[in-house]
Amino acid sequence: MSAYKDYGILIRGSELEFDKVDGVLVSRPVGPHTGADFVRVDVVRVPALARWEPADYTGEEVTAVVFAGTGTARVGAETREVEKGSTAYAPSGQPLSFTAGGEELTVYFWRGDLPADAVRGTDPALFNSVHDTSAGIRDFAGTGEVAPVGSEQRAYMNFPHWPGNGCAYLCVNTGVAAPGHTFNIHGHPGAEDALFALHGQGQFFLGDQWFDMSPGDGVFARAGVLHGTRHPEGPDDSARFISVGGPVPYDPALYRSAGLSSEVV
Repeated sequence: MSAYKDYGILIRGSELEFDKVDGVLVSRPVGPHTGADFVRVDVVRVPALARWEPADYTGEEVTAVVFAGTGTARVGAETREVEKGSTAYAPSGQPLSFTAGGEELTVYFWRGDLPADAVRGTDPALFNSVHDTSAGIRDFAGTGEVAPVGSEQRAYMNFPHWPGNGCAYLCVNTGVAAPGHTFNIHGHPGAEDALFALHGQGQFFLGDQWFDMSPGDGVFARAGVLHGTRHPEGPDDSARFISVGGPVPYDPALYRSAGLSSEVV
């Protein structure tokens, strides 16, 4: 993990440092100690058959994405089986836990304190998948600071947890890029972005250049900093490059670009 100029942080999954907490391994690559004002990210490795249910998550908004392994997740009184790509959303005040199956379960958690005046979802979707295409954005040309290159093919983004299905603050977006596709460079004026590679080999843009990324790697972009993702064509292309993360607090302009309302329902 290393700072990149004043733009944010480059995070290498292979270099994460873990501490043992209540029988599981926890790394905290993003938080106040790295200059984040709104979001914290925990990477948690739950041993086979073990359970992770931290009490301090209950008072926060939390979204989670499974990066490896299988098991079960529980939000409040609801439980679901999970695998790589499964997501969970725990509204503030709802307990959240993950239990590993017969192998280690790796989960990335986005955490934040819900502002007192924030509108809460009336019936939020507590579980979903990064592969859900029911809401998303296609043909995104960025936010204008950097023009798309020529006839650049555009990647798309799914919205597993967003205001339209009750997510109040920590929405999760999924970038999906085929070889040669780019999710164009953009910034969020009032929001930070913590973005990680889930599947395949690709690149993240941070500030002023592209960086190669593998599963578990990520970037933290400070508020207003330009970022984006792409899957360059090459001899060893995977079918898709999938990234997950999102601006915190969520950026209404992103949903307007998709032709969707940004109101929490």
